[in-house]
Amino acid sequence: MKPITRNIIVAAVVLVAALSFIGVRFYAGAGQLTTLTAGMEVSPQCTVITSPPGPEDLVIDHERSMAFVAATDRRAITAGAENVRGGIYVIDLKGDPASWTLRPVTAPIPAAFQPHGLGLYVDGAGKRTLAVVNHTGDVDSVELFDVAEDGILSHRATVHDQAMFALNDVQPVGHSAFYATNDHGSTSALLNAVSDVLMLSPANLVYFDGTSVREVADDLGYANGVNLSPDGKTVYVAQTSGMALNIYDRDIETGDLTPVDFVALGTGLDNVDVAPDGTLLIGAHPKLVDFISHAADEKNLSPSQVVRLIPRAGGGGVADTVYLNLGDQLSGSSVAATYGDVMLVSGVFDPKILVCEIAPPPGG
Repeated sequence: MKPITRNIIVAAVVLVAALSFIGVRFYAGAGQLTTLTAGMEVSPQCTVITSPPGPEDLVIDHERSMAFVAATDRRAITAGAENVRGGIYVIDLKGDPASWTLRPVTAPIPAAFQPHGLGLYVDGAGKRTLAVVNHTGDVDSVELFDVAEDGILSHRATVHDQAMFALNDVQPVGHSAFYATNDHGSTSALLNAVSDVLMLSPANLVYFDGTSVREVADDLGYANGVNLSPDGKTVYVAQTSGMALNIYDRDIETGDLTPVDFVALGTGLDNVDVAPDGTLLIGAHPKLVDFISHAADEKNLSPSQVVRLIPRAGGGGVADTVYLNLGDQLSGSSVAATYGDVMLVSGVFDPKILVCEIAPPPGG
């Protein structure tokens, strides 16, 4: 055999081996090698609230008994529809859940509005700010709204910065300060695709102190939901491709973060809700390739999961699954939040929100 032929064969074998390794690593890391069957489902009793398409995130104002929902018709955008405007809606949580409906409270400004993640801040005097990630063309921003007693929003400010280029979620910690996740490390679609396939961790968390934006955490695998403990001293960041929750101590004065723990949960974490008692509910995608397939075609179902985490001092906690469905009831779950003895669960695309019973915590 000629040396050049041998070299070509060796190179081909190495290339095939490398691609096979990357493929297996990606499928395993994306949860595709995990077997899910109907017998494994966690199926609490649920009712359905009809919603505009894409109620990807929601947050509950427990004091006023209302839920704010961010909805955008992402399939219409993908299909090439122009001037798709999403909205913010309120659910009045008083009374019988069978009567719950979505009421639009979207402000007329900004005119171009495709909401993604959102978060609520309430100060000691009861003044409220709703912060919302907005995608408009090639520009990402965080929109800050004042919240009236009835939930109606008034636009106050738009924050955009070159360090906020792949925004996913936002958590305000003041009327003009917030944390926000960049779910990728680049504005290049090609580089981001390569990063996703190789399961790299280029995403980060940034902090806006009211004047400027700076990075406060990095090395995250598709940084997604971000939230805060009730005392404001702990920040939680969900990794989707990293399938883990990062926990940080927060310096309330400066906004700086110190890593405390890294909790591997074995599922693609999305948005994080923190109840008044500190319990976390996290919407999740147990099979990420199935979710990608569902994003491309609604006929392809994607399993939905909700993970509960009861934190413990110093990091970590007790985790369990409070909802698991193969995708026929809800595909692509992205958020869950508790209100009393029920939880609201919704997804990235489906035009509905589930209102489900929630089991007591382990040992509860």
